[in-house]
Amino acid sequence: MKRRIYKSVFATIPVRFRLAVCALVVCSPGYAEDVVKGNFELIDHHAQVVTEHSYDGKLRLVYFGFTRCPDVCPTTLFEVALVMRHLGDDASNVQPIFISVDRENDTPEILASYVAVFHPALVGLSGSKQQLDTVAASFNVTYGVTPAPDSDSGIDSVFHSSYLFLMDRNGKFLDVFGHGAKAAAIEARLREYF
Repeated sequence: MKRRIYKSVFATIPVRFRLAVCALVVCSPGYAEDVVKGNFELIDHHAQVVTEHSYDGKLRLVYFGFTRCPDVCPTTLFEVALVMRHLGDDASNVQPIFISVDRENDTPEILASYVAVFHPALVGLSGSKQQLDTVAASFNVTYGVTPAPDSDSGIDSVFHSSYLFLMDRNGKFLDVFGHGAKAAAIEARLREYF
């Protein structure tokens, strides 16, 4: 019973967040920047410390997930890769960023291998629990890792918000795309800021 209630409550969080962000953008665009700040200090897939200012001058597509995700993360990152390919030379104006919330498993080496599968410009980031908590709060996303029960699989359960954030050239919030957003819609929105 306890497990069902937890899953039920968790399932409503992303929906509430998206509705809140959309309402803020429509009703008071300036307030959305207070909800999604976009600040971070993390470690990239080259084991270098980076911040939101490391990518100044470029629009950013920021996505939270983990490399062992079976469907949502690779689907979203595939769409991001399509956007980058469709942009052609304009892709140099965009920095796609994947922030892993699975710090125990997603080392810089694993992130480097993972992001390379999708697009050469995609950057993989992660960090300590404190760093991940800070960036999650800054983007107003939820995530968590539940240790595996005593079983043969030994695989932890990881959950996360599945939104793709569009940030401006200074790291400020512009828009958010829900899971299932197609490359054409993302590309069209990006081109509005070139």
